[in-house]
Amino acid sequence: MKNLIILLTLFLLSSCAGNNEEVLANMDKVYGCDNPHRQLTDIEYNICIDKQRATGEPIEFDKLSTNFRDLLNFEGRGGGGGGYAITVNKPLWDSALKITKQYPLKIADNQGGYIETDWIYSIENLNQRCAIKISILSTELVSNAVETNFLCQKEVDEIWIADGNDYTNEEKQLTLKILNEASKISQLSNL
Repeated sequence: MKNLIILLTLFLLSSCAGNNEEVLANMDKVYGCDNPHRQLTDIEYNICIDKQRATGEPIEFDKLSTNFRDLLNFEGRGGGGGGYAITVNKPLWDSALKITKQYPLKIADNQGGYIETDWIYSIENLNQRCAIKISILSTELVSNAVETNFLCQKEVDEIWIADGNDYTNEEKQLTLKILNEASKISQLSNL
């Protein structure tokens, strides 16, 4: 009788353990990176969020890797690992560069998909300056693959402070301009 109870207990425990992974996988589909039943380190969480933003899909945690060599994906790059992977959509990147070419660029990181202009001044008002920040967030040409931000400041008593204005409409217009130009570039490359 004692052996039967022990065997039954072991059977129940083993069946629950297998079911737990299935439940976690289903929870991942619902919650993505914010699954309350996952214990992720800060690095694992940040990687998960970045991958989720890039794909727009919930992450399968068995495919989530924090191994630095895996993150850089050294294998499969046509050589000994010194190559570069395309991490952003090329038409989006090219259109963002084309649209910002009239401004001095501070940062243009094609691997990270980030463009930042240097401070832009207007001849009419030298006490105000703005910078444009553009992030390309995906390898696909989709509407949420571009994020633009305007950072504007005014000079008060020789100190630069945020001007406090809302530039949401300007940011949207710039995003639409980049998306439209990228669409044109993409259509031309498909001919």
